[in-house]
Amino acid sequence: MQQEFSIQPYLNDIDILNQTVQQIQKDFSFFSVNLLFGENSNDVYSQLYKQILLAIKQLITSDYQKLIALLYRVDISETQIKNETNNNTEKPFEEIITHLIIKRCLQKVVLRKLFSSND
Repeated sequence: MQQEFSIQPYLNDIDILNQTVQQIQKDFSFFSVNLLFGENSNDVYSQLYKQILLAIKQLITSDYQKLIALLYRVDISETQIKNETNNNTEKPFEEIITHLIIKRCLQKVVLRKLFSSND
């Protein structure tokens, strides 16, 4: 059985979080959704979460098709969304999507770092 990827061990790693911010900015900019982050933020995750949540709320109300395309680009499946929604019935949809985006992009950064030949 495949073990669930946890973002917890990486939330205090500024290098990983900054690379995650870059990955998210890259994915979002493809759809002309710009996210701005302070370079010297002490709480990168919180700032990241707030920025993405705001963007997701706007996409849900103004351009749902763009949101679907963004989720496809980030590599979040319908199954993942359904599972998270079923497991977190008390959470709003936009918070679930925001968490999934951060988790997937952080996972990409960690995997790239683990399997990089430069280390």
